[in-house]
Amino acid sequence: MSGIHRNIAAAAAEKFDLIIVGGGIYGVMLALEAGQRQKKALLLEKDDFGAATSLNHLRTIHGGLRYLQSLDLPRFFESVHERRWFLANFPALVQVLPCLMPLYGRGLKRPSIMAPALMLNDILAATRNHGVSNRNRLARGRLVSSDFTIKAFPQVDRKGLQASAMWYDGFAPEHQRLFMESLRWACSLGAVALNYVQAESLLLQQNQVRGLRAKDNRSGQHIEFHAPVVINAAGPWSRQLAQNFDRDYTRLFPKRLLLFNILFKRNAISEYALALAPRDRQDHTYFIHNWKNRLLAGTAEILVTGQPDHPRPEAEQIAEFIFDMNQMVPDLTLNENDIEHIYAGILPATKTGTLARREVIIRHRDHGGAQGLFSVSGVKFTTSRLVAEKTLSRIFPGLPAKKPQAPPAEANSGRWLFDYQWLPTATDNETIVSLKHLVEDEAVVHLDDLLFRRTSLGENRRRSLELLPWLRPLFSWNDLRWQQETDRLKNLPNTLPH
Repeated sequence: MSGIHRNIAAAAAEKFDLIIVGGGIYGVMLALEAGQRQKKALLLEKDDFGAATSLNHLRTIHGGLRYLQSLDLPRFFESVHERRWFLANFPALVQVLPCLMPLYGRGLKRPSIMAPALMLNDILAATRNHGVSNRNRLARGRLVSSDFTIKAFPQVDRKGLQASAMWYDGFAPEHQRLFMESLRWACSLGAVALNYVQAESLLLQQNQVRGLRAKDNRSGQHIEFHAPVVINAAGPWSRQLAQNFDRDYTRLFPKRLLLFNILFKRNAISEYALALAPRDRQDHTYFIHNWKNRLLAGTAEILVTGQPDHPRPEAEQIAEFIFDMNQMVPDLTLNENDIEHIYAGILPATKTGTLARREVIIRHRDHGGAQGLFSVSGVKFTTSRLVAEKTLSRIFPGLPAKKPQAPPAEANSGRWLFDYQWLPTATDNETIVSLKHLVEDEAVVHLDDLLFRRTSLGENRRRSLELLPWLRPLFSWNDLRWQQETDRLKNLPNTLPH
């Protein structure tokens, strides 16, 4: 399987069919779908791959149950199809997620409503297991008794508990590897991916795109890359980049919504993903996951202004999140000292301040912009591949993926997966050697690239410092560079204890 090699000079000497700006999941899927159509893509990311919103989510590969409430059947069917795509193509990295929602007879969350909803969900998602391996097949949803609920979730609020809704979704506990294996798959189909390279301006000839100028953020060098198509898939920066390349398109990002999830230094409270709502905020549902037997919860949504590179919730917003958690599960008695990580990212919001419902795809020539320039803004990780397919269908009409290639076998080999408590021992030399291969084969530029975006090794903060002596031989850096990298790691927000 092809690796990811940061050879900027070689990329500058090539001619590509398209250049994708943005190395989040939408850029990765655009590169992958281009490769499926025998189109050679260059992907440019100003930071590290997946460093913004794409690796700061709740790791759920959602089906469409939520969309039945609003009878949004197009989104329902899209989500079911794309969840199946992930389950079928990445059986080692995407697994079945059992979900449990306690029902108290309030609002829409009552047994008389949820029972037919679960049945309708299964009927409409009848194809959900086509092509999926046996271990990843999703069973039917159903109502379960209050006794079952108490056994599965002993800390449940028992007052007024009538039953629970149980259904199944997809989950990517090693979401870094799912992301990187998708990018490696794209590179095996001919894509070239460069991190820490920032797009600056278009190369134009008679209003036709010929490529773009970019800056290597490591060396400061300016480079030209050549292709007749440029796709702006810069996520939270897509509107800003569209304005830089052409003009402002408000519908790319009408408003900005900060979403955040929190990993707590606590054991998980159930084997199920729990769908819970605070007593005084029944319109908002939190999911509390069992991630490697740790408590991972989300998602909070906050309308924000400005565009920080590393968005973070304010202290009072974190306090409100913890208040909600303690209201839903009083026995937890969580506080700020229990926080391990805060995962935060920006997604597009509607003009009314709610999460955007659908992707936006703009062909700039339709509005007087350059021929060959496109912009795309997406919402969901789950449907990123489908949005890429839609985008490429507009760029290369009549050019479908004739016979989609499956991911190489290495993508599902289970490599570079670590449990939460793992630390190397004298007998783990093979694992350390494999990490050396990863450093050399996946464009690791900084130490935090390895710990947070190639593996999950950084998500146990207390372990991270202990790992440093083991990781030192993986890098050819001199002592000054190593000190700079460890300082950078320690100064990242919410990473290592000081």
